[in-house]
Order: sequence, then structure tokens, then C-alpha cells
Amino acid sequence: MLSSWAYPTDCNEIFTITIYDKNDNINGDHKIIIAAEPSTIELTDKSEIASPTYSGQMPMYRLGSILSHPDSLTAYGHFAHYVPSVLEWVTGKTQFYTLAKDCYIQFYADPDGIDPDLIKVDGTSLSDFDYSFNHMSYFKKKYGHFIMSIPGYGLHTFDNGGNYILYVVCKNANGPYARGYLTGFNQRKSS
Repeated sequence: MLSSWAYPTDCNEIFTITIYDKNDNINGDHKIIIAAEPSTIELTDKSEIASPTYSGQMPMYRLGSILSHPDSLTAYGHFAHYVPSVLEWVTGKTQFYTLAKDCYIQFYADPDGIDPDLIKVDGTSLSDFDYSFNHMSYFKKKYGHFIMSIPGYGLHTFDNGGNYILYVVCKNANGPYARGYLTGFNQRKSS
């Protein structure tokens, strides 16, 4: 669910948001958000999106789960978390916690933070690990999307000199269900 921030019920202001995806990162899909009522924008069929707003900050939340084989239709465990604006991304070292097995980190980085030789996980360069990487081109910049398996139970560190946002997702967390969380974000920076 995507909804605008709290306004008095007599507020008649209308906000707009544009949703871009990898198939349309030029024109996008323009949506109207009315301040006095919740709004839902269906994103199920999109593997990635980006959305600028010009009316003000527009909080967004991500719902996640894992899909189980063989049908890959049944979702096990649901989690929701805030999706920080790129103006709230962090820089430097972050600590995070994983469960015993089947845990992954998923992170997004700006152009200054996508060199795997400069990204460290538990003090080791990301380039020394197996990971997946996807370029995402939005707003005349190339962002990076990384996914990496994290072995071992306990506390870990992630270090990146660029701006990034980091999520932890664990499959089969104390049963067949997924758990996930956002590791942190900064106070919104002025643009």
C-alpha cells in the first residue's frame, strides 16, 4: 500500500506520483494520490520500480515473501518494511544479524557504491563472494542492485563508501516462513 502522509480531513490537495519500471523508464505511469484517502498501486508484475514525487515526500512500503518450489506460486511468510528515498540512504559501515541458514542481503547502491572491490562484507571484498548484480537506470543515473547469500548465524558487517540501502531476508526462519528487514536509514537530506 502506498499512501500520502497525514493531512487534516478537510485537505483537498491532490498529489501525483510517476511509477517507472525497467520496461518504461522514460515516460512512466502517472498516478493521482488524494491526501484524505489511502491509495493502492498494483506492482505485482514489476520486478523493479522507481518513483519521484514533486509534491512532497511520499512514503512507500515494500511487501515481501519467498516463493516455494515446485509451483513458485505459494508465498511463505510475509514481511513489510519502509522503502527509504535515495536522500535517506546510508554511507559507511552497517551491522546486521542473520539466522542460521538461507539468509541473503539485498542492497541498492548509487553510482559511487557499485564497485564490488570497494564493498566489504565481514571485512572481505564483495568481489570475493558469489553474488548477483543488476544495473537499474533511473533519473539519468545507473544504480546497482545486488543479492548475496550470507553464510552463518549471527552479527555481520557491511561497508560501502557510496550511498546504499541494505535489506536482510532469511528463508525458512524457524519454519517454512521468510523474515526480512531494513537495516537502517538516515534522516532525509536536503536535495
